[in-house]
Amino acid sequence: MRLRTTAAALLAALALVLPTAGQSLANDHDDRDGLGELLYRYNDGDDTRHGRLEPADNDTCYQLTHASRNHPAFAVHNETESLAVLFENRSCGGQAEEVLEPGESAHDLEVRSVLFKPTDEHHHGRHDGRDDDRRDDDRRDDEDRSHSGRSAVAQGNERARDLFDSVFRSIG
Repeated sequence: MRLRTTAAALLAALALVLPTAGQSLANDHDDRDGLGELLYRYNDGDDTRHGRLEPADNDTCYQLTHASRNHPAFAVHNETESLAVLFENRSCGGQAEEVLEPGESAHDLEVRSVLFKPTDEHHHGRHDGRDDDRRDDDRRDDEDRSHSGRSAVAQGNERARDLFDSVFRSIG
């Protein structure tokens, strides 16, 4: 009986800590606001899942986490302040599949990456002092952010919730 109580307490603590730990790791650590959120849906083979991406800056390619060659994102909603240019491949190359204005949605897609662009010529991202001619290591930082960025937080929250539910189901 004590083992069940201890396990339940441990899982409850993890459920409270994991969501905030993931968000702090995914943050830029510079207290700047991002552009908003890009919400998308994809199929993982078993079920339809929801993904979320919080882009940090314009003119950066982001891969849609968990969207793959066999399971691309099929619905996207742009809640950012930027244009979302959607691509079929994972490198934002080639012909754009769709361009979404802020607040727009698109369905019946097969997309795996997104490039954010300013909505007008005078606005270039967050105005954080960076030039458009950034060094290669800055580009690698952007790529790292797209691979393990904020969209992974939603998946971590879902796993913690599933684990928490399974323990309480077994306790009865």
